[in-house]
Amino acid sequence: MLERKRYRRQPFLVHAILAASLLLVTLAARPAAAQQRSGTPTPLPLYALPDPRGRLASSNTIALSRDNRTLVAANMLNNTISIVLPTQRQLVAEIAVGQDPRSVALTDDGALAVVTNRQDGTLSLVDIIAQEVVATIPLDGVFPYAVVIGNNNLAYVSLQASDQIAVVDLAARQVVGRISTPDFPTGLALWEDFLYVTHFWSGDVSLVYLPQGRVVDTASTGVDTGLSQAVELDVTRGIAYLPQTRSNAQNTNLTFDTVVFPVVNTMDLRGLSLERGSRINLDAIDRPVNMPFALALDRFQNRLYIANAGSNNVTVYDLGKNETRGTIEVDSNPRGILLNRDNTLLFIHNALEGTLTVAQTGSLEVIDELPISNLTIPVDILLGAQYFYTAANPRLSADNWVSCGNCHFDGLSDGRVWRGFADGPRNTPVLYGLKETAPYNWSGTWDELHDVELKIRSLQAGTGLIEGAAVNPPLGDPHAGLSLDLDILASYLASLNGPASPADADPALVERGAAVFAERGCADCHAGAAATNQGKNDVGTGGAPPEKQGSEFDVPSLRWLWLSAPYFHDGRAATLSDVFMLPGKHQLVFTVPMEDIHALERYLLTLPAP
Repeated sequence: MLERKRYRRQPFLVHAILAASLLLVTLAARPAAAQQRSGTPTPLPLYALPDPRGRLASSNTIALSRDNRTLVAANMLNNTISIVLPTQRQLVAEIAVGQDPRSVALTDDGALAVVTNRQDGTLSLVDIIAQEVVATIPLDGVFPYAVVIGNNNLAYVSLQASDQIAVVDLAARQVVGRISTPDFPTGLALWEDFLYVTHFWSGDVSLVYLPQGRVVDTASTGVDTGLSQAVELDVTRGIAYLPQTRSNAQNTNLTFDTVVFPVVNTMDLRGLSLERGSRINLDAIDRPVNMPFALALDRFQNRLYIANAGSNNVTVYDLGKNETRGTIEVDSNPRGILLNRDNTLLFIHNALEGTLTVAQTGSLEVIDELPISNLTIPVDILLGAQYFYTAANPRLSADNWVSCGNCHFDGLSDGRVWRGFADGPRNTPVLYGLKETAPYNWSGTWDELHDVELKIRSLQAGTGLIEGAAVNPPLGDPHAGLSLDLDILASYLASLNGPASPADADPALVERGAAVFAERGCADCHAGAAATNQGKNDVGTGGAPPEKQGSEFDVPSLRWLWLSAPYFHDGRAATLSDVFMLPGKHQLVFTVPMEDIHALERYLLTLPAP
């Protein structure tokens, strides 16, 4: 699906309907059947969870071999994986793979590493012994993110922007199936024939029943949750733990400490239902943290280790006592975390530092910080990425609360309309191709990327990257050159770029849509390769406060519309079709045939073209 959508949870009765065909009813369900015959309603669900001793795997940026010795890490900044012997403090090799590797899994024998390359749209197979890539498998999808390996040598890969799970036969080295999912599938957890899928921006969780190759249920964790890229299963208790962030987009009086809230949500796998009373509110149990992103579960100690990517630390939480046991400080942007086989050591992968933190679980002390990647990217991009994703630097954010990455992770839009800005509701834009699209923000009041300093000092309540209290007003003297750190952040923002459109519409339909675009004079405002005239216009959508109608807004680029729903400054158009139906200067429904409007939509969804 090309346009981002919001999905409602399907009725859980689907499990009951599927029960017989799935062959998941066990002897444990027979008493329930007897109750039904006697007139007592049968409790849902009518199936049993898999055997706790069955195959279990969760997606991660790091993977540990079964012999407990070899660790493999996916280095997103360096386009490599690292093979490490952490207890020997040895980096064995760093091996080039595809662009932007995000997740890695090891085969049972530990001989093969399977790596997702998000920017390439490929899967790399790396021979651990030979230390070389032995195959690169095109996935024919956009933004492959997570990978887990199941039975029969099959790997399952989430394709974020294609709304699919790709099924890859590792022996045949090819994609052998595809499973359609709701929007933006990301984190994966495999338990025998059950595949649990997180949805990054909505926070929803889908259950895929692998023998049928389809989603059988999707559950919500709350309309305000997101940044959901990991799921960890407690198979002995039938519980899933989900590190997430709650976005307070409906708040009409935004302050830095009411923008987002870090949580770990708990889901009962027997009913695929949210356990609201068991939610862990991380800002309340300890000090505020930012962007809980991955976690490791010690089922025997009943303890969670939560990697907080934005605040550069790990929260240690005692599930039995419902209290924090401590906090482990680590390097920049921890995105991967796992325990060794006897749960005595904790490994934390610091994605924006190229390091591996090793901590003892008994003392909660860091015993090693291992450099595992020889970073070769430009230093301004590295530092800029660290600034973008951190809330731990008081110059960028007060009290660890909010980072740029909360709303614009990977340069994307969170798909939300934020109600609490002084100028009225604002739809979060994508950050791709910014060098070509000045001025910035919907009001067009930033004439340079360096004006992000104004957002840092207001919404994020940081002290600012420019030394001193005074900053220039919007559209005033430039901020460029006033701070090396601000120049670095602006340079990083300018480097963000998105993928070509995967649209596969009929070429004749796209050609007709391009003709409609020209006939209707769309290029007067959406001109050139960037599809914007870099100006402002009044398109009849009004402004804020309500009495201020006829306001002009920034003319947005039309590239990546398939990743940026909803549309207009206030998100009033949920879909691209709505843009041409709603009142205003874009309304075409009364003057243009519907087939031409449909063709125009297909054309717009191809931008930018490959």
